[in-house]
Amino acid sequence: MVVRLEKINDVALVTLEGDLNMDNSNVLRENFKKILKENNKKVLVDLEKVSFIDSSGIATLIEMFQNLEKINGRMCLSGVNKRIIGVFEVTRVHKLFSMVASREEALRSFQ
Repeated sequence: MVVRLEKINDVALVTLEGDLNMDNSNVLRENFKKILKENNKKVLVDLEKVSFIDSSGIATLIEMFQNLEKINGRMCLSGVNKRIIGVFEVTRVHKLFSMVASREEALRSFQ
């Protein structure tokens, strides 16, 4: 999995590419720690190029969501494909996350 971080205005953008699973969720977790350490309260996770997610990947996203809630922050997911939405629905975490179709729509939601 490839993790790219960038900043768009006051939004930390996390772009993921590849599978998000037990073998690499720790890489995402470390990047999330950097984001929090830099006091970012708005985080957009772009999942457009993620084709698979397992329970470890879901747990990492939930952990970030909870950490942001503690500091009155927000997280939005964009580009979530139908397969991953199905996994979110089965595990009932779809109710936690704000999910939008595109990165642009997500950025607008933070304004």
